Amino acid sequence: MNDKSLLLLKKGLRWLWGSLVLIALSLYFFYPDSFTPSSIQLFLGSNATVILIFYVLISSVRALFLLPSTIFVLLGIALYPAEPFFVLLTSLIGIQIGATLMYYSASFLTPIALLGKGANKVSVVENKMEKYGFWIILFWSFFPAVPTDLICFVAGSTKYNYWKFFLAVLIGESILVSVYVFTGSELMELIFS
Repeated sequence: MNDKSLLLLKKGLRWLWGSLVLIALSLYFFYPDSFTPSSIQLFLGSNATVILIFYVLISSVRALFLLPSTIFVLLGIALYPAEPFFVLLTSLIGIQIGATLMYYSASFLTPIALLGKGANKVSVVENKMEKYGFWIILFWSFFPAVPTDLICFVAGSTKYNYWKFFLAVLIGESILVSVYVFTGSELMELIFS
């Protein structure tokens, strides 16, 4: 993928994202009765299968747009508050699929194409990957203030062993997502009970 087509893709994705936000705000403005708690509950109940498929799909591809998984974990908690293990499992599957997509996208995207000006910081991590790769990936995946997708991309660009990478992300994200899911479920119970 050359720089011009990547630039067009990024621009198209920005327009798509902006359009979706504008559509959502317009719907909220013109149809406020559709956004009441009872209307949302009715909609969710009658479209459960479609919502589940959409949730898993979006959770999986969100990494390609560098969207944080936390948003989707919290969305899962809100959609399925009585099923924390389901949210945990679904979130982890989505995160692992997204991590794999980012890992393999490094074979055709350069750090500059993906990250722009922040690409120079990637080389610092790349130099440490050979010796401490597993631990870097694990702790990076666990730490909520940094994007896990970035370390997935770096692991792919350095050709770090895929299965070690996969296991490190799984362990780190399992810890982090478990904290989100189980504390989030408790908070939802307090708020809505």
